[in-house]
Order: sequence, then structure tokens, then C-alpha cells
Amino acid sequence: MARIVANSMALLTSGSNAGILARTVALGGACSLFGMRLPVPAAFEELALVITLLVIELVLQSRHRLKSNGTSKKAPKVSPRRLSEKGLGSGAAVSSDSAASELGMRLQVAAKAGNLPAAEAAMKKLLECGTAPSVVPYGMLVNAYAKAGDIDGAERWLEALQAAKIGNPNAICLNIVINACAKCGDIDRAEAWLRRMPAMGVEPDVMSYNAVLDACARAGEVSRGEAWIRKMRKAGVAPNVVSFSSILHACAIANDAGRAEAWIRSMVDPTGPEGGLEPNAICFNAVIHAWSRAGDVDRAAGWIDRMAAKGVPPTVNSYSTIIDCLAKAGDLVGAELWLARMADAGVEADVVSYNMILCKYSKHEDSERALALFEQMISRGIQPNTICYNLLMNIHARLGDIMGTTSLLKEMRSRGVPADRVSFNTAIKAFVKRADVRGAERLLQEMRRSNVQPDVYSFNAVLTACARAKDGPRAEAWLQRLRSEGLQPDGMSFGAVADAYAQAGDLASAERWVRRMEESGVVPSAHTSSALVQALCKDGDIARAEKLVERMADRGSISSGACNALISAAAKRGDVERAERWLVAMIDKDAQADVASYSAVIHACAKASDLPRAESWLARMEKAGVDANTVTYNTVINACARCGDASRAEAWFARMCAKGVKPGVLTYNSLINACAKAGDVGKAEFWLFSMASRGVHPDDVSYSTMIHACTIRREPRRAETWLERMTSGDGPGVVEPTAFCYNSVVQAWARCGDIGRALRWLETAQQKRADVSAATYSAMVAAHVRAGTLEQAERFLHNAAAAGFTPQRHGSGSVESVASAWQAQGERSRATQLRKTFPEAPASPRSSSPPGVGERVAATATALSRAATLERTVPRPPDAA
Repeated sequence: MARIVANSMALLTSGSNAGILARTVALGGACSLFGMRLPVPAAFEELALVITLLVIELVLQSRHRLKSNGTSKKAPKVSPRRLSEKGLGSGAAVSSDSAASELGMRLQVAAKAGNLPAAEAAMKKLLECGTAPSVVPYGMLVNAYAKAGDIDGAERWLEALQAAKIGNPNAICLNIVINACAKCGDIDRAEAWLRRMPAMGVEPDVMSYNAVLDACARAGEVSRGEAWIRKMRKAGVAPNVVSFSSILHACAIANDAGRAEAWIRSMVDPTGPEGGLEPNAICFNAVIHAWSRAGDVDRAAGWIDRMAAKGVPPTVNSYSTIIDCLAKAGDLVGAELWLARMADAGVEADVVSYNMILCKYSKHEDSERALALFEQMISRGIQPNTICYNLLMNIHARLGDIMGTTSLLKEMRSRGVPADRVSFNTAIKAFVKRADVRGAERLLQEMRRSNVQPDVYSFNAVLTACARAKDGPRAEAWLQRLRSEGLQPDGMSFGAVADAYAQAGDLASAERWVRRMEESGVVPSAHTSSALVQALCKDGDIARAEKLVERMADRGSISSGACNALISAAAKRGDVERAERWLVAMIDKDAQADVASYSAVIHACAKASDLPRAESWLARMEKAGVDANTVTYNTVINACARCGDASRAEAWFARMCAKGVKPGVLTYNSLINACAKAGDVGKAEFWLFSMASRGVHPDDVSYSTMIHACTIRREPRRAETWLERMTSGDGPGVVEPTAFCYNSVVQAWARCGDIGRALRWLETAQQKRADVSAATYSAMVAAHVRAGTLEQAERFLHNAAAAGFTPQRHGSGSVESVASAWQAQGERSRATQLRKTFPEAPASPRSSSPPGVGERVAATATALSRAATLERTVPRPPDAA
């Protein structure tokens, strides 16, 4: 028995590969027994095993070296003469060993500290001193480089070890390199080293395979990981819990929840290759994560229940995975319910769990619910961190709530939570929203006093505040301060200065700063260029705007926003050729012509009543793969209306609906207008009723167009019916009639000779304080002339003048028409007096400075009272049937 123990100890302490393997197996078994007694994470167990084996190897190597030194001391003494014959001074060997030992210690200290240059220098000196180093120094360097993530350095020293021919690296050393490859996401490299291990005299162990599996898991390469599981089994290496957790993690990353579930079932199957392994929390969490990412919260929750049933306590990560999934999906109520469920299960939530929900509230700018959640977190004894406060401040900053933002900044510092650069930059954003330059400047100073160094973003925030305040000189001064701090201004910095001048109307200075930006090698952003182009177009200087866009095109950075501004400006002017030229330039320069680009050109064509041209551009738009929107179709339908082509308008409407584009009130109004211009009142009425049945509410324009159509067709009764429907609710919707509606109905009855109805609606219009138009007065004058009631005709001429209109001199309903009628009746003096009252004048029918609506109504009432005598002497015609 003693002999067996002695042999076992000799094997365990030997430096051979068999000894290394024996130590690995023994220590692995001990860790497994320890894990059964006290469950610890598998990753921690594996790391502890690697570190312990490395320490044992270093101790044993030191022991072997000491024994070797002891043996050399017992060797026969050599005479000084013999030593001198060999060319060695007395004590040279002792000195060499001492130097090597010192260099080895220096290398070990540097390697542990991660000081790679110092470790390399020590190794080079060790190689130069003439004593061949053992495997251990090489292993130290390989480990140091691997821990630093420098795989090239680790591989270089592994190759150097092999070239030295002093022995092969052990499994631990190679596993460290494979693990480093995995952490860097280099699966190919990790696999290559695993394949090289047998050729180097080292058999891969479970940790070798697990390192490659970890690389596959990080990349979500499920199939690749599964292939290595099969190779493990074929090589006689049994996968452990860590192996399965890696595969499960890969399935979660690959969003393959079904596959993850299949693997965990295979893992626990007692009839499986491994005879049934007990999953740990990491394994269960991977499956929960997979189902959460798949959006199936119920399945994820089911695995939490199974986890607890198996005696594995759910962790914070088990619940946080589901909370994160719900928060990202926008189900914040559900996320908060799971937060409560976690607390009920006795699992203490951490600040990360709360931040997942707070982040979403921050994006939704829901300050009330965010604050309630924050207070709940405080009440449960969870200390908020910097991220918590930054998320809360962001809500108030985006709303421009300066008081709320600064209060939170003050509170976080009073609680001892450090404010970082993001905190101050977020708080400055609140002042930017309000264009409060001084407030932003004060906060930047406070930032410095708190020993937080401002960055370019901080200065850019102040510059943006200057731009919003339209303060160009101040923005310019802050840009100089940014440079004086040793920071490099970016496109946003220059753009803010240019924008400040542009908004102030100083376009010359804005252009100057854009040129400075270009001279500094900074390409102006699309926003900066577009803003300046839009400002120039708004100012009416399209030529300068074009030169700016041409410069952009020359440097290959043409902006779709800038081109759209030019196209829109040309379209508003009705300059179709110019609008088309810039759209073609956009297409040629690959500037991503969008729906706005094409719609503006189509609008220009429609404004010019060039329907075929508008339709041609819509066809080109669809061919380019740009989907037309409601505005585009409305523009084409409106062009059809301008041309009075109702059939074509209806055809485009049908095409619009077939494309899944929902028509709006403007679409229907254009259709009604097209039918009205075509004289098809029945079709116009059909479209007015149709819009209501499709959930589109008619507006005043819908009814006005309909009434106008009836007026054109000389159907006053129909027009009157639609006017009554506007307010009665009998029509498609209840809409307050406009002055245009009343005037149209009055004119319709007047032109048909029914003065009584015309007067009734005129009185209703005046009672509703609707503005009576000059055309309505003229229509009433013409109606009375035709009826021979010249006193009333003359009265309406005076009413028109009292309302601020200059009665027209000639034509129907004019001064001359009434005077001629008086003259025909032999009333020459009345005719002469009327012509003197309203003399010939070059002025327009409407005075240059007409009074307001209220003044016109008052003036009309005064004129009516002055004409009371005339009204009493001349009988009022009876209402028509």
C-alpha cells in the first residue's frame, strides 16, 4: 500500500506529460466534489482549476530546478586549474545561475503585472545569459500576452518555445491561447490551435474544447459549436455543464429558442451520451434569454418555473432578460409587472433591471412614470447610479424643462452619485432647447468646477444654443474657445455657427463659415448645407443657392435636402424646367431622390397645368422604386382638376387606392373640384358622400367646392340644400359655413332672379358676421336692374361702397348698368347724379386698404339705415315659390 501511495505521489509530482495529466484529473475531481457540496458558477470553477494547475506547475518546476542545483553541488570537485582550462572563472557557474534566477523572478513579476515590454526585456536577457530557460518562462509570456488579448504575441512565444526544443507547452498554456482567441471572436484561430495540440504532443482536454465552444457561442455559430460537441465525444472527452452552457448561449444569440430548448432537454436526459447532467443557472438563463429574444414571454416564464422546480434558484438575470425584452417591445406595463414578480419571488432587483425600463421611459419622454419607477427603486433600498440620473435628466432636457433637469443634477450630486460628462452634456441640452445661451454657458463652467472636462459635444451644445438664439458673433466666439482648449471642431461646430448667421438673415456670414469649414477639411453636413440653401431660397436668391449646391456636387457630397429645397423653390415659382434640371442632377449624382424630390417636380407640372408631364414624372418615380405618397397622388389629381378632366382624376384615385395609399380630405376635395369644373354636379355629390363613408370628414373646402359647382350649373336650390346640410347634420358632416358658401348661394339666387331668397341668405350671412364679397353686391345690383327695381339696385351700390368696395363702372351689376336703366326710364337726372356719385376711376374694384370684417358689417348696416326711406317707398318683391 505504501508503495502504491509513493508511486502515485511520484507520478503527481513528476514534470512529464503523464504527471501533468494526472494532476489535471485529480484536481478536476476535487473541484467536482467541491461543486457538489457548494454550487458555484461553472465558469468560476473552470477558471479556478486553470489558475491552481498553473501555480502547481510553477512550484514543481522550481522544485525540479532546486534538485538539479543540489545534484550539481554534490558533483566531484574540479580544481581551479581544470576550470581555467575550460575558460571559466572561479564561481562563473554560480554567478550565471544567480543571474538567471533573478531574471526569472523579474519576468514573473512583469508578466503578472501585465507589463509586456518589461517581461520581454527580461526574457531576452535570460536568453542572452547563456542559461537555457525552461518551459515556465515561455509559458509566463504566452499567458501574459493572452490575458492582454494580444494573440499575435502569445503565438509568437509559443512558436519560440517549440523552436527552442526544450519541451512542448502543456495543455494549460495552449488552453489559455485558445481562450484568448475565443474572447477576440477569432473562431478560425481558436480551432487551428486545438487541431495543432496533438501534433505538439498535448491531448486536448475538456477545457480546450470548451474554449472553442465559447468562441462559437460568442459568434452565435450554433452548427459549428454542435460539430465540436460531436468531435469531443468522438475523441472520448465528455462534454460538461460549461460545454452545454456555451451551446445554449450560441442558440440564444442566434435567436433559435427551439434549438436551445432541445439542447437543454438532451443535457438532462439520463439516456443521453453524458448520462444526464444537472443544468446550472447559466444554462437555464440561456434558454430564458433565447425565448425572450424570440418574443415568447410565456415560454421564457415557463423555464423560470422549471428552473425553480429543479432546485436552481432563479437569478436577477433570469428575470432581467424578460424585463429587457418587454421594455424593448414597448410593453412597459408588462416590464414593471415582471419587476414586481421578481421582488415577490425574493430575488432582489439591481439597478440594471430598473435602468432597462427607465431607458424606454426616457425615449418616450414619460417623466411621470419614470419618476414613479425611480422612487420605487429608492424605496426598495436600491442605490441609483449615474445612468439612472442621466436617463431621468434626458427626459426633462428633451422637453426643455430646465428646472427639472438642473434639480436632478443637484440631487444626484447631493446623494454622492458622481456626475459624468454625459450628465452635464444632457443637462446643457435643456438650455439648448430653450435657446438659453447664458444658462448653457453657466453649466459648462459648473462642469469645469466639478473636475469634468468638457468635450467637443459639450461645446457643440453651447454653439447650438447660440444658433437657436440666432446669435452668430457669440457662436463664433465659442468656436474660438473650443479651439483654444485644444479640441478639434467638427462639422456640427462649424455648422452651428453658419446656422446662427443664416437664421439671423446674415447669409453672407453663413456662407463665409461654410467656406471656412471646407478649407479646414471638414465636409459640411447635409443639415448645414440644406439649412443655408433653404435660407437662400426663402430669401429669393435661388442663383446663390444653386452655386452652393454646385460646390457641394463638385466635392461629391451633394445633399438630397439641399436639392429638395431648390426643387421646391423652383416649383413654387412655377419654373418647371429648373425643378426638373435639379431632380435629374440628383439622380445622376446618386443623391437619393426621395418622394419629396419627385413630388415637388410633379407639383410644378401641376401648377403649370401640364398634366402629361406630371404623369410622366410619377411613372419615372415608380420605376425608380420610390413609392408615391398621399401628397404625390393629390398633386396629380389636382392637376387633373385644373384641366377639368374628372375621368382622369378618378383613374388616378383608383390607382392610389390600389397601391395602398390612403386618400385624405385634400384628395377628395380635388376630385370634387375636378367634377365641378367638368360640370358634373351629381358626381361631385357622390364623392362628397363617399369620403364620409370611408372615414374621411369633409371640411369647409369640400362643401364650398360643392356649393360652387351648383352655382356654376345655375342650380341655386341644390346649392342652398348643401348650405343647409353643413349645419343641420343631414350631410356627411357638420361644418360651419364660410363666407364663400354664403356668397355663392346669394349669387346663385340673384343670377336666377329670385331676389327674395338672395336677400334672405344675405341677411343670414350678415347675422353670422360673414364677409360679403364685391361679387355678391354686383350680383344683387344686376338682379335688381333685371327686375326693374332701380332704387334697390342703387341702394346696393351704396352698400358696396360703404363696405369698402369701389363699385365696378361697367358690365353687369355696375354703376353704368344702373345709370343706363334710369336713363331708359327717362330719369336722366338720376342717371347723371349716380354717375357723379361714383365717378370713373382707375382704381381696382376693391379699395387698397379695405376695412376688416367687423367694420364692413357695421358700414353695411349704416348704409342700410340711410337707405331706409328708399326701401319704404319701393315695395319689396315677393319670395319665389
